[in-house]
Amino acid sequence: MKITRILTALLVICIFASSTTVSAFAKSDSLTTHIGTVEATTLRLRSGPSTSNSILKTAYNGDYVVITGKTGSWYKVEFNLTSGYMHADYLTTHTRKNVELGYGRVNANKVNVRSGPGTSYSSLARANSGEKAFIIGFNNQWYKVIYNDDIGYIRSDYLELTEIPYENKASTKSPKFFVDGKSTGVTPSAAALKGSSQRQTIVANAKKLIGVPYVWGGTTTKGFDCSGFVQYVMKQSGITLPRTTAQQVKVGTYVSKSNLQPGDLVFLQNTYRTGVSHVGIYIGNGNVIHASSSKGVTTSSLSGSYFAKHYHSARRVV
Repeated sequence: MKITRILTALLVICIFASSTTVSAFAKSDSLTTHIGTVEATTLRLRSGPSTSNSILKTAYNGDYVVITGKTGSWYKVEFNLTSGYMHADYLTTHTRKNVELGYGRVNANKVNVRSGPGTSYSSLARANSGEKAFIIGFNNQWYKVIYNDDIGYIRSDYLELTEIPYENKASTKSPKFFVDGKSTGVTPSAAALKGSSQRQTIVANAKKLIGVPYVWGGTTTKGFDCSGFVQYVMKQSGITLPRTTAQQVKVGTYVSKSNLQPGDLVFLQNTYRTGVSHVGIYIGNGNVIHASSSKGVTTSSLSGSYFAKHYHSARRVV
């Protein structure tokens, strides 16, 4: 009888210990184990680990996925905010990667933002549920983040993705601190993120004016010329610029065509006169919004014949 009571007590202790362990590490089920890069031309995200399961989305070469587990030859992933499965043969995995995943939402209170990717590192700050941190990298189950004025690390199961990764084909967001793991020259900082918000404001303010007619010398919503349009949009977005194209091309800092970000000024040359003669605003995805003499405020592709032929330079004022 005594032995029975002892065995019963031990069983209760074991069950309690087991349930306590599960509770203490319950969040580990959502740990990101790797970042995956799509190597196929296209790769299907399926609802289960088999080709017989339904297709949820299609990823493209170079897109990034977040990997949280594996079933047989299939990875459990999150791709563009949708959970599903992708075949392992078509993904290259990384335990460390500079990659912009956008803003993540903290899902618990008093989450440590640490100086390195591990619990042995000092705590820089504590984040609470609902707050956001901007994810710029991944290192052994920890996200590298910008939180307030700090660059630190948050364990991946304490952040929920809220955006399509900025480097994925489906994203139109900016800034891009990294492209394919290489720096774009934009420094990851809280200030840079504030700049990102301002760039989005510039694009939004510019798009509101699509269709406004072209008027030589125009600086109002009744009609714009190219530099009048740019000056107006920037003023509405909190940035003061000089009036003419010749003056605007001298402000800000030079930026290469390959590193353009929304809100950058794009200049053309030798259009209706020799030298710098036209200006527009880059809005992402290879497009510029500008006041065209023939169409009024409109968008054009940088790769189109006219812009490609007359492209001069770009300047960053944000």
